[in-house]
Amino acid sequence: MRDGILNHTGENEPETLEGRIVRLVDRVAYINHDIDDAIRAGAVSASDLPREEIAVLGDKGSRRIDRLVHDIVENSSEAGDIRQSEEVSEAMLSLRRFMFERVYLSEHTKVQNEHAILVVRTLFDHLLEHPEAIPEKNGELIERVTDYLAGMTDRFALALYGSI
Repeated sequence: MRDGILNHTGENEPETLEGRIVRLVDRVAYINHDIDDAIRAGAVSASDLPREEIAVLGDKGSRRIDRLVHDIVENSSEAGDIRQSEEVSEAMLSLRRFMFERVYLSEHTKVQNEHAILVVRTLFDHLLEHPEAIPEKNGELIERVTDYLAGMTDRFALALYGSI
């Protein structure tokens, strides 16, 4: 598991079976949740998604996840290792490239990222000045602030930001 977490992104392939599962399943989850989030945020519409890839993987997040998971199970069982079919793998990688071009690195996202940085920095500074607002009372202040921020949901962080 640790191998997959440490190597779930980047150039290094995980060495263990569990690591390869974590890496691949992490990508399956992120791509599908990110598509749903991007559509809800208005960054893309469902009709913007690449047609060929959607035809292979499915038009809804639940269908894509089902297709991807079944493909991994079937191909891994046959290969005795963690594998995807070439068709599904190519569709997922193409959809991932689409997301980088249209969502992750877009101007729309750049503005949101700048706002997120402002929110986190503001909350960090505020909590350093008001340590009584942090539930955990043990340990170094900077670690308590960092842990508290890391455990916040987006909704909670934005509500706290709005209140200060």
